[in-house]
Amino acid sequence: MPDTVSKTDNFLQAIEKYAEEQRGKLKTEAEEFQERELNSAEEEGIKEAYDLVQKEMADINTEISGQISRAESESRKRIFEKRREIEDEVFEKAKNKLIEFTKTEQYGSMLVKSAINISRVLKSEDVILYVRECDLKYKKKLKDFFSGSCEIMASDSIKIGGITGLSQSMGLIADETLDTKLEYQRDWFHEHSGLTVVE
Repeated sequence: MPDTVSKTDNFLQAIEKYAEEQRGKLKTEAEEFQERELNSAEEEGIKEAYDLVQKEMADINTEISGQISRAESESRKRIFEKRREIEDEVFEKAKNKLIEFTKTEQYGSMLVKSAINISRVLKSEDVILYVRECDLKYKKKLKDFFSGSCEIMASDSIKIGGITGLSQSMGLIADETLDTKLEYQRDWFHEHSGLTVVE
């Protein structure tokens, strides 16, 4: 009987030892599993945090780019407005100088030269010359360069001075007004003033 007890004890000890080994193995596997899950969760958390940071940075960059673009656009607009103000000021001064010039004797001579230039272009019997109301006093001098029934009429569209000639039969207009000459100077001013806005 002692032999049976001994065998039973040995068997029980072997079972306990096996159970202990299995518990240890399961515990180790559980710990490893838990560590893997924690690492996986940590990596997932880090990835989510990284993705969030990247998205936030992209949003911030987009907002900053938009603000810079709006600021640059506003700045260009202010520069364009300032350039326009300077241009208008320069041309207003030029206009006033030309108006002062129309009060001199040299202006009368200039009108005669303009009439001669127009007569070389409009060689017909139906020429009409348009001048300012106050320039009708030069009527006789201007008519001398045209044949036929040249009419000279006042025009409200001429603000500064000069002459516009019209021949309906030729279908031509010859513009020798100071208004138009000053306006043509705007293109020259844009090219040569140095007041440019670069992108």
